[in-house]
Amino acid sequence: MDKKNNLLILSLTFSPDNVSTAQIMAGLSEDLLLQGNNVKVITTTPHFNRDLSMEEKQPLNWLLWPFLKKSTLNGVTAYHIPMPRKSIWPPLRMLSWIWFHAVSVFVALFIGRINTIIACSPPLTIGLAAWAIAKLKRAKYIYNVQELYPDIAVNLGKMKGKSIIRFFEKVERFIYRHALYVTSITEGMCKKIRERTNPEKVKLIPNYVEIDEDHIPLNIPHEKFTLCYAGNMGVPQYLEVMVDVAKLRPDVRVLFVGEGQDKDRLKKLAHELTNVEFRDYIPLSEMPKLYAESDLFYVGQDPLASSDGIPSKIYRILGQRKPLAVVTAKGSDLEKFVIDSKGGIAVNSAEELAQAITDKETFAQMGIDGFDYVKTRYAKQVITNQYASLVGE
Repeated sequence: MDKKNNLLILSLTFSPDNVSTAQIMAGLSEDLLLQGNNVKVITTTPHFNRDLSMEEKQPLNWLLWPFLKKSTLNGVTAYHIPMPRKSIWPPLRMLSWIWFHAVSVFVALFIGRINTIIACSPPLTIGLAAWAIAKLKRAKYIYNVQELYPDIAVNLGKMKGKSIIRFFEKVERFIYRHALYVTSITEGMCKKIRERTNPEKVKLIPNYVEIDEDHIPLNIPHEKFTLCYAGNMGVPQYLEVMVDVAKLRPDVRVLFVGEGQDKDRLKKLAHELTNVEFRDYIPLSEMPKLYAESDLFYVGQDPLASSDGIPSKIYRILGQRKPLAVVTAKGSDLEKFVIDSKGGIAVNSAEELAQAITDKETFAQMGIDGFDYVKTRYAKQVITNQYASLVGE
């Protein structure tokens, strides 16, 4: 590959932020660098789930106070635009995204030559920043769709009004039309995108999992079967299902780990249940302990948005030999993934999930089957090589 290929990754989150997309983009940037590209990143400061141990390993230093910080990740230079915490007032969050896009374009003017841009959404509007940078730098951009917008916002009732919906639909199609390629993570999402742009430019590239067989934690023996959810606690995650399972199965320990706008409501729903436990967010470095003490990991998906995305955590969970319990719409990409991988169970209600929870040994075997599945199909090198091929073109 031509070592003069100057690549820019444009992403709202990046290491040392601790969310899945940040780590996926970090791993992708490292592999593309190793394959001969000059890689730079424009992103934000950590604002989702901060992990101080990761920030110590990848310190952010002021480059231009108070507008820009800089860090280095294994040879990859990252420029970080300050961003307020995710939990801020939604209109202010939207303004902060606009600020991020504007500063991103400005920063791109001064970081040297750029041939190719990989822009990761959400937000949808990051594609406009990619288009502007591509115009100014005479570059091409690849637009990566992790969640379909405005579809997911409309289906969840967060975006209303025909005029605003039409506006964002036009923005979506504009971004697709000008992209060199549009990549997405499931066949269902790719099918929708192909209906909205030139189908030949749409490529299926799923997210990856980093497999480290030497550091998969051993199970910690405990009396009760443990059903665990770890991550953002929001309405789209469909977490009241776990509370209902706790009511139906007092013999099952239900564990919530993380933060989010729905956490207080869930606590109220479960306040009289002795088999439900809530814990605060834990950093990535402490996740092995959680994997070790849990028998089954819950992944919920609002049926109204089941065709607009797939949680990237499913690969990481199976990569730890842990099985999945997913609640999603019938026929969704998430249901198909679980069935194909044999890495867990896919159900449609709390009642079905409560009935499906049996012995630990059965689910332990599902975890092994799911691990074998993702190891061969979604290993990091397999997936990042697909991006390297697109960049190489």
